[in-house]
Amino acid sequence: MVYWREPLLLWLMMLPLAIHFVSAFSEKKRLAQMVDAELLPWVRPPRRSGHERLNSLLVSAVWTLLILALAGPRTPQFIPQDLTTAQDRVIILLDYSDSMRAKDAAGARGVVPRITAATQLVNSWLDPDARKVETGLLVFSGRAHWLLKPTLDSHLIQHFLAQGDELRLPTLGSNLVDALNLIQSLPREADTKTHIVLLTDGEVAQNNRESLESSLFALQASMPMSLNLIGLGSAEPIQVPGHPSVNTQMNSRLLKSLASLHPDFSYTRPESLFGQPLVEWLNIESKPIAPENAARVVWYEWFAIPLLIALFLTLVVIHPSTWRRSHV
Repeated sequence: MVYWREPLLLWLMMLPLAIHFVSAFSEKKRLAQMVDAELLPWVRPPRRSGHERLNSLLVSAVWTLLILALAGPRTPQFIPQDLTTAQDRVIILLDYSDSMRAKDAAGARGVVPRITAATQLVNSWLDPDARKVETGLLVFSGRAHWLLKPTLDSHLIQHFLAQGDELRLPTLGSNLVDALNLIQSLPREADTKTHIVLLTDGEVAQNNRESLESSLFALQASMPMSLNLIGLGSAEPIQVPGHPSVNTQMNSRLLKSLASLHPDFSYTRPESLFGQPLVEWLNIESKPIAPENAARVVWYEWFAIPLLIALFLTLVVIHPSTWRRSHV
């Protein structure tokens, strides 16, 4: 992103255009006072030659480039950590129901349990040296629990993710509605959007479908948000660990139907997102650097480039007139 040392000077680039329109209007008014309207085509000055028009364009370009140089374009070279945080926040929502223990998901090193693939995927999004965004970890089975409220400490998030396989929640089930209600209780700010990333196999009881949709609509109405559904597991039935008579499979039909409820909801397979920085694939913009914090940033200053181009074009403009004078 380009910043400007003196952004108000950029308005001066409009000066040649303003002078042109004022001059054209004044000339038209002056001629109208001298002759009748029918005679105007015979008293207007002849059109300028191509060389004269080019000369005017070059002068305007020189003016524009000089104003750009004076305004001081610059880009950040180093930004302190507290100034690089993104404007929005992210809630990672992890399904810890028993079906997520089924071993049929593609992980970093082969086939792994679904919950392991989920934690590996989330961990691949987090780079301590990249742009930061407030991120929280919320898990659910029969009830929802905050592992970590939204924080900028990516090391702490990775610490919790590293122990994700050993985590056992106290209640059985897949109560996604309770998780959505917990998100709704977060503090709300008008300029902050909440990006919910739900990693699940979609194994939700059919009788909970209506309450799930209602909770999603209520959450969407209460705060600016997006929902990113990521399906884990295979479409082929597999036994649920600890439940020999129960089979599970990834319910992509449910996830796709939830994604179709609102334009800000989407469904994605995990393979396309592995290793991508979180703020990039969610299209989260960083907060602009406020003018009062500019002194804390190390900048690349780019004013020399438009200045040198302006000097070169000035020589191009001056040289033909000098050449003509020397041959008179």
